[in-house]
Amino acid sequence: MTKSNVKPTFPPLVNFNTLPFPAPLKNNEPAMSPTWWLNQWVETANAATRLQLIWLDMMGSALQQEAEFFKIMASTTERMTHGAMNQDLLRDPAAMATHYQQIAGDINEATMNRMQKVSELSEDFRKCIWEEIC
Repeated sequence: MTKSNVKPTFPPLVNFNTLPFPAPLKNNEPAMSPTWWLNQWVETANAATRLQLIWLDMMGSALQQEAEFFKIMASTTERMTHGAMNQDLLRDPAAMATHYQQIAGDINEATMNRMQKVSELSEDFRKCIWEEIC
């Protein structure tokens, strides 16, 4: 057995001519843009935000109408209390009946206006939602 000066050759473990990673993206490809996902998110978030603003606006309108109703109820309650404390009304049953009928009429009118406004709010809310969706 003779020793030779030739070293055995082994295939390389890693091929450095091809990279194990995909080729880098070009600048004009959509995935290369740092905001490709941001555009989709903003479109979705804007729609949700607009719907929430519509809902908050309707809630504000409903609360304003309730405040107006409570204002009317407070004034009629005040008138009712003044009538109960008024000695002239207490002595005249017909005047007291007229006084309380006026107050009951005002309360009835305020309640009917309240119901009408509540039904209009529902229609307005649905209309705004559909306008936003379509």
